Amino acid sequence: MSSKSSSKISLTSPIYLLSRLTKLTSTYSGLDASLMLVQYSSPLVIALLLRLAALKSKFRSNKNGQAFGLVKLAEGWAKMGGSVGEARVVFRAFGLLPILTWLLSLHPNPLQSIPKLVYSINKQGLAAFSSPKTLPTLQALSLLLYYPLEHLTWLYSKGVIPLNAQRAAKAGLWSVRFWALYVLLDIYKLRQTYSSLLQRTKLLRNSKPEIKEKEAEGYELSKSEQTPVQQSTEEDKITMKGALTKDWKVWKNDVMINAGYAPLTVHWSTPGGLWAHPLIGGSLGIMAAIGRLTAEWRKGD
Repeated sequence: MSSKSSSKISLTSPIYLLSRLTKLTSTYSGLDASLMLVQYSSPLVIALLLRLAALKSKFRSNKNGQAFGLVKLAEGWAKMGGSVGEARVVFRAFGLLPILTWLLSLHPNPLQSIPKLVYSINKQGLAAFSSPKTLPTLQALSLLLYYPLEHLTWLYSKGVIPLNAQRAAKAGLWSVRFWALYVLLDIYKLRQTYSSLLQRTKLLRNSKPEIKEKEAEGYELSKSEQTPVQQSTEEDKITMKGALTKDWKVWKNDVMINAGYAPLTVHWSTPGGLWAHPLIGGSLGIMAAIGRLTAEWRKGD
């Protein structure tokens, strides 16, 4: 048996899959994405269970409580989904640590550099986004405001912090608005990345193979042909194409994540929300969760 066929078998083996799943769930982001899928799929599972219970009660006698098991299972699943959601809130308290690390890597002296950055944004507007530090700094700050306000609201709901109900509701609303700001900045970053990827794709398509001296012997180039053009060897072109394909996959996956997050954050940051049906939020959450799990899974490639 060839090594190629044995590697293919290993990729589909239970040991390989279990090791990949273990690696995925051993990280904070991988575990949170896994729990997110469980949380947001709960409304769909509950709707399916209740639908099956209704069909049973319709076509069979309900005297023996045949649909009772499905209804109780749906109720239990709803409680489990709520508990998973609360667990994710608790986990996000530890998520503050990597965000602080991220911010300090951008600004070793944050008390001096961050106010200067905010002033430049206030003065220059969108022109300040030309600095590579502006966008990630604003995203880190938005999360640093989102997490504590969310935890403040959650602790109030558990009776740990005595807060006015109106203030607690306002804190919860603003916490999601800061999350929405992060998503908005991420969409802006995706737009910039899209322009960069298009430019790289165009350059790759227009690149010409390197002309060797022996191949050019006996030919006289015109002035237009003597103009320097981007040349690359075949190996370089294959490497560039592979990297570009990978970056396009990452970009499309990030679009999928934000396509789920964007309407959810707008919904939760709006008083009263945009919709009442739980399946809408569940479907959008599943979309974002699958995108996040895909991103975490690819880290092991």
